[in-house]
Amino acid sequence: MKRSYVLYTTLFAVVVGVILCYVFVFSDEDIQSQIASTFEKIDIQTSHQSTSVPPVEASPDEEDIDTTDALEQIQQLDEVYYSDTIGSYLVLTKNKEFFEVSGNANRVNASLILENEGQPYRFGEFIGMRMISEDKIYAVTANGVLVTIERVEGRWAEQRRKLIKGIASTDRLFGLGYDEETKRLIIMSRLEDTPDVELLYVQERTLEEETVNDSEAETDTATETDSDDDSTSTTDEADAEATPEPTTEWAVESRKPLTTEGMSASIQQKFENFRGVGLVERQGRIYVLDSEELVLYTVNPDEGTMNGQMVTPRVYGSTGMFLQDNEIFAIVRPDVFDLDDFVSVD
Repeated sequence: MKRSYVLYTTLFAVVVGVILCYVFVFSDEDIQSQIASTFEKIDIQTSHQSTSVPPVEASPDEEDIDTTDALEQIQQLDEVYYSDTIGSYLVLTKNKEFFEVSGNANRVNASLILENEGQPYRFGEFIGMRMISEDKIYAVTANGVLVTIERVEGRWAEQRRKLIKGIASTDRLFGLGYDEETKRLIIMSRLEDTPDVELLYVQERTLEEETVNDSEAETDTATETDSDDDSTSTTDEADAEATPEPTTEWAVESRKPLTTEGMSASIQQKFENFRGVGLVERQGRIYVLDSEELVLYTVNPDEGTMNGQMVTPRVYGSTGMFLQDNEIFAIVRPDVFDLDDFVSVD
């Protein structure tokens, strides 16, 4: 009897509670609206979960992409430059090819073959490359030819080559820098059969009309000398000759000899065999690597001084340098493009 009383009392309390809850709570229109909205959302989620969706393959992490196939076409590196401006590597090869490689080195963004046809000068080995704007790149060869690569309508294209005036036959050129303030190119030269090293400042200048005519004649002569086939000509070549020459030229504006008086005796001894293979600029200083003697030289261009320090043997035999994220890297395997083969010099 006692158990039945408890049971009936509990049931009565539940029923009364439900009635009171409905009267005081669920009869409110705002609350009813919120409850209906909640159940509608639950129904929508349930229907989505019950719908059959084909599996989606996760996109591969860019850092884990195998870059071998994408970059195997880049061989025999001549110059490498990393551009913070566009976040890409710029590469020139001994096969006279130009490549723009993505910053994580997983794809080739663009490529260009540097053809001799229609150009006034042929070039030899590149000694340096520098991007001066997001649409313009300068490169210089060992025989003093300035190569300009510009982005035209979204594509890289080579412009007309120019021979830098004022370079002597005794100049042994290496490295390329750029003074943004004066818009001058900076090339290092070691005079043949001497211990003398100089900075050459190369300036673009406007030509007078008479000078333009002289330059055209000189260009024609150089073209005849450099050409492998002087006996043939085409309509395209005739049209190119009829095109007016540019009204500017690049010439050595000044030379600054460098002193090595502050070098230690051991570095001075190694300097006697100095042969630079790369040039980078960082915080107002110029750095040049001698990968045979394992010395990294520091040049203060304002004071005209040059000093050196020993570097890791890992860079022995490297063929060039470039700057990335304020760190200097040496190219130790020029036969392939591989980030693992760029060794920190610092």
